[in-house]
Order: sequence, then structure tokens, then C-alpha cells
Amino acid sequence: MRSDEFITSLYESYGENGQYATMKKHIPLGTDSSGNVVFARKEETPFSLRHVAVTGAYKTAFIRRLLLTLSRLYKEDEICFFVLSCRADYGELVRVKDMDVTVPYIRSKDDFDEGINTLKALLKLREVGRGYPSLILVLDGIEELDGCNKNGDLEEYRDVFELVNCRQDVDVITGAELTKSIFSGYPSAFVGAKNCLVATREQGKADVTYFEDDASTGLPMPITYPSEPSITETVVLFNSMKKAENND
Repeated sequence: MRSDEFITSLYESYGENGQYATMKKHIPLGTDSSGNVVFARKEETPFSLRHVAVTGAYKTAFIRRLLLTLSRLYKEDEICFFVLSCRADYGELVRVKDMDVTVPYIRSKDDFDEGINTLKALLKLREVGRGYPSLILVLDGIEELDGCNKNGDLEEYRDVFELVNCRQDVDVITGAELTKSIFSGYPSAFVGAKNCLVATREQGKADVTYFEDDASTGLPMPITYPSEPSITETVVLFNSMKKAENND
């Protein structure tokens, strides 16, 4: 599936109305075998963490592609992105025209701690002001940094969850390998109720599992997600699309 085709289909299916606003907020991940759009959440839960957990060999590629999709669905002043990751791949996002993204270079736990201090300052501003755009917060590969995840409990991720819990203006997207943690047999404890786990199987294909309040789950849902063209080509394509929009 091509990124531009997926985004065009979302525009055509939901249109610029209240349904479109709901579609964006629920975060479209891809499509099922019938071509129906699959979302990160099925319903709004105002008193819980808004979390999309991604695992598997292609988790970073999936997350980057998802951020690109969201950057196209929202207007420039409606959304911003803050990425904390040791993956240099995310640096490519700063090349996307009019994408409000902050990608500090995380090489150590000290760098990560500085990033968290910046996040706390941003959240503080949101508490005293109005009109801030929705925030997409990404944490990917943090458990691999020296000094992190000492007990296998993904402590650094969970500390961030506490900071943004119940905030309707913040969505968290994580890329963590749960198989290397205490959550390998109980992923719902990490993902959280009413949220989903995306397990990437190969380029363009993944399984989505939803978790209920009682930690029960349904069967994993196979989805197809945008994986073409390459990330670099997609950045160039989106920049060209943005330039065309500005010229109209």
C-alpha cells in the first residue's frame, strides 16, 4: 500500500466534517482484509492513557510511516510531534515541510533524561495555556540505552505514562520489545485498557490486538499498512504535495 493512496482514501471516505475529525483522533493504522480502515482505538476513554504500542522487526519503520500519515491528516497548527529515540532514522522527519517535529539526538540515559525534562516543561505550558496542538509523543528503543530497563520492567516508559495519563491532548506511541521484559506474557499491563498492540510481521503487514478493561483480548487482526514508496521517497513526495497545496 502506498502512503499517498492511503491518505487520499481517508480524505475521500471521511471528508472534511465531524467524522473526519473523529477519524484523525482515533489514529488510522491501515486497512483490514476487506479494505476497512483499522484504528488505534475503537472508542474514546477520557480517563486513561492514550497509547499505541508497536513491536516486531519493523516497528521503527511502522512508527515513522504513521507519523508521516498523521502529519498529512492534520493541519499544521493542529498537531506536533516529540520523538525520544536512539534511532537515527527519525531524523529524516525534520525534512518534511511544515511538520512540527522535535527529534533530539538520544545517545545515552542522560540524553533521555534531558528529553524528559523538556517534555515536562512542554506539559507544564499546556496546563496554563490554551490552543496548543495535539501532541504525539514517541518513545522507541529506550530500553536499549545503558542504564535503562535495569529490572526488565520498562521503567522509563512507564514513568512517561504517568506524566501523560488521562491527557486527551497527548497520544503516546511506543516501540519496545516486550519479549525482553516482564510484560512478555502479559502485554495488556504495558499497553493499557482500550489501547492496542501492533505487531509488525513484515513490510506492509502487521497484526493489531485490542485490550479491554478486564485485560481480555480479541483475536489479532491482520492489517495492511502503508510501506511504499520508501521513507525517503515518501518525504520527497509529501514535500511536493505540500508545495502544490501552497501554490493553489
